[in-house]
Amino acid sequence: MRGDDTTAPTTIAVAGHPEPPRPAEPSPAAHRFARALLAGLDEAGVRWCLLRGGPETLNAPGDLDLLVAPVDLARSIAVMQAHGLIRLASHGRGSHRFFLGLDAATSSWVELDLVTELAYGRGFEVRTRAGDQCLSRRVRQDDMWLLPPADEFWALLLHCVLDKGAVPGHHLRRLRELEDHATLDSPLARALPDRAARMLLAYWRAGRPTALAAVRRNLLTAWWRTHPGSAARRLVTSAALRSIERPLQAWSRRGVSVALIGPDGSGKSTLARSIQSAFYFPVRRVYMGLWPSNEAPRSIAEQGVRILLRPFAVWRRYFAAVRHRALGRTVVFDRYVYDALLPPRGPLVWLKRPYFHLLSRLCPAPDVVLFLDVPGPVMYRRSGEYDPEHLEREREQYRRLRRRVPHLERLDAERAPELVLADALGRIWRHYAERTAR
Repeated sequence: MRGDDTTAPTTIAVAGHPEPPRPAEPSPAAHRFARALLAGLDEAGVRWCLLRGGPETLNAPGDLDLLVAPVDLARSIAVMQAHGLIRLASHGRGSHRFFLGLDAATSSWVELDLVTELAYGRGFEVRTRAGDQCLSRRVRQDDMWLLPPADEFWALLLHCVLDKGAVPGHHLRRLRELEDHATLDSPLARALPDRAARMLLAYWRAGRPTALAAVRRNLLTAWWRTHPGSAARRLVTSAALRSIERPLQAWSRRGVSVALIGPDGSGKSTLARSIQSAFYFPVRRVYMGLWPSNEAPRSIAEQGVRILLRPFAVWRRYFAAVRHRALGRTVVFDRYVYDALLPPRGPLVWLKRPYFHLLSRLCPAPDVVLFLDVPGPVMYRRSGEYDPEHLEREREQYRRLRRRVPHLERLDAERAPELVLADALGRIWRHYAERTAR
């Protein structure tokens, strides 16, 4: 997930604090993808339920937390993959399995945290073994399976106190809605050490944040006293796996390379900036233009030096991109060496042709190549650098590259910017999903 739930500060806010403002109600389209995903779980016969948030969670489904029966785990993963979600590799996170998907209709991201047990603490050492009982008590509401209010209250309170060490505003609001239903008969309350649940509930209702932090320490101490072996084993295992998490993720987290090509005015730079701001993973833009517009040599000697050094400049940019990808960043190339595949113009064409041939093969093929296809008159209105006829001829030359460039896809870039961005995000995300499925 974007943030690690288990590394939050240890300050706890509770019911005595002011009511946080409610977020604006989003469009119904914002939750169609999430609803289709949950419906897929039902169709596959998976026993599941939302862990927290209630039906309102789907109004802005950026992060969904689901409890599923362990025996249904394989079917749950198959449903995630069938809906285009990819699994985010993680280690030392207990039974948590993280998935990420793109809602193409809204260009928004859906994060899903799927767990098969209700365990809490830094190393998930507080293993309640209450998951199956909670699933057997689940209730149906608004075409979704939810924990009953009493169980959701305890699941959310334990998550905030033991995992996060804080009660964020949206959880605070939900706990207030549920606290009247809280009882000590919940399987989660009964799984806690003697008097721990009673004390935790009493201090919550009293609105004493300092006391809640002390109860957290007492609860963990009591748990370690009654389950020393399993608690120690879980904590050590989790810490060990997290310490080597990045090396274990080195291959799976490598970034994807995307090249945007097309004549001047087709919208390459604009789309590159939009992808950088909208994509889930970090994005770095790398300019790979072979013929910078500011390149105006003052002498033949200077021009010759630039011709000789151009391959090295291209390699320098490309190896910078390789470094970004190794760090898990998506690289968007603004232009690419494929520009050298266009027919040379001007004098000395016979000499330019082998040189262009060399330039076009300096770098490996990117994972995704998007040709931004725009009519010449439209590009002229956007850039004003060349006449429409010249831009239209260049457009046709780029179109013919589809027979020579692997992975090249035509992108209709004459449309509104948000539609072009949505289309580009979908194509890039499809590559991520296909790569994960291999």
